[in-house]
Amino acid sequence: MLEKEFASAVKMDAGDFAGAAYLRVPEGVKIVVYVECACFAAHLRVEGAVFADAFNDREPYDRLTHIFFVPQTLLREGMTIDFFALDGEPDGDWVTQSFVYEPDFADEQALLAEYDSRIAVRDTQTEQVADGVVYRHLFCTDKNGAPVHAFLLHVDPARAGIYVGTPNDGYESRNVRATVPQMIDAAVQGGQRVVAAVNADFFDMFGDGSPSGLCVKNGRVVANADSARPFIGVLRDGTPVIASLSEQPELLPELYHAAAGLQRILRGGELCEWGPLEPFAYVRHPRTAAGVCADGTILLLEVDGRIPDYSNGATLADLAYMLRSFGARDAINLDGGGSSVVYTKDETGFCLRTNPADLYRPTEKLIREEYNCLLVVEKD
Repeated sequence: MLEKEFASAVKMDAGDFAGAAYLRVPEGVKIVVYVECACFAAHLRVEGAVFADAFNDREPYDRLTHIFFVPQTLLREGMTIDFFALDGEPDGDWVTQSFVYEPDFADEQALLAEYDSRIAVRDTQTEQVADGVVYRHLFCTDKNGAPVHAFLLHVDPARAGIYVGTPNDGYESRNVRATVPQMIDAAVQGGQRVVAAVNADFFDMFGDGSPSGLCVKNGRVVANADSARPFIGVLRDGTPVIASLSEQPELLPELYHAAAGLQRILRGGELCEWGPLEPFAYVRHPRTAAGVCADGTILLLEVDGRIPDYSNGATLADLAYMLRSFGARDAINLDGGGSSVVYTKDETGFCLRTNPADLYRPTEKLIREEYNCLLVVEKD
């Protein structure tokens, strides 16, 4: 079917194709294609093999950057690669451009250093939210002295746990959305002793609202059992894990709760190859991330952004360095931007600790409807 669609593709207008960049990864080579026109979906054809866009098929916020993972065995210097994209929306026209594979591989460590904003904690306000749950407001500055506000939850798995919140506390995976406060209320009504919450997975914001990766709730797979995306989860015995089913498929029947992210940013205390070539990774945004320490402590981190006088956000490298400084050995990047929120319970109810910042209305606290969240719950 795709070959038929490709046959009708017209050559891109002059200037619409901005170029490609390359990075060596375990899968072979990550090819990042930059375009000047917004493309809804994209494919790459290499020696007759077709590769789908690995990033923007479910997250349409960056339609100018398209990422492909191609085995090294298919690539040779000087070969021609064909790029096909849907111009505009799903009902747009197919456009195409060919380019020559001439890799100038990026130096990942140099990129990591460049994208490290050197966020430093200057002051901390600490509160005990519940037995085993500590909340910290981190007052930070970056390497230029600009302010950054971050919010961190420490969860002791012996005394508190992670529960995946969903709309109506249910198991539907499509055409349902709710705000994090609504998901908190639904879980509380269902008997959960919720004390804090953060947003979780990316979701189809402009479509049916379905989560982009794996979702497991009360031992039941709600969505995407075949997803290769990394996730944070707890096993049936309460052990917290950060993993992916592509690497550890045997974990699926053992998972009791799990919610996915987009990139794994720490593995064994070392920064992962999380995509420094694409703007999503190195542009500073509001971010939410989750980490697990060697002793099983769960860290949930949110960094506010997009409000220069208040907080300037973080890159993915910043998230990784911050979580590692608090002891995380493994960590993933969760949904961010206008979705990023942290709530904690106090004597009056649940308090929003962060300043959600929509891309186009950053100074308005717009509480977004999402698919799922991570609820921190007290154990008996």
